[in-house]
Amino acid sequence: MLRKTKKEILVQVGTKPLVMVDPALPSFEGHPFFEKKANAVKKLLSRVGLPKGINKKVP
Repeated sequence: MLRKTKKEILVQVGTKPLVMVDPALPSFEGHPFFEKKANAVKKLLSRVGLPKGINKKVP
């Protein structure tokens, strides 16, 4: 019987950014749709709060 050796699979993360943003696109800062969504998230976070361990910094 032949023994098959396990192949080690290496996963590498590249240094290229995953998303390229075209600098010619306009800024959506101050857009009413996104401002409404941001305010809803702020309201939810103030009501529910964050988990206690989320603010810990990794050394």
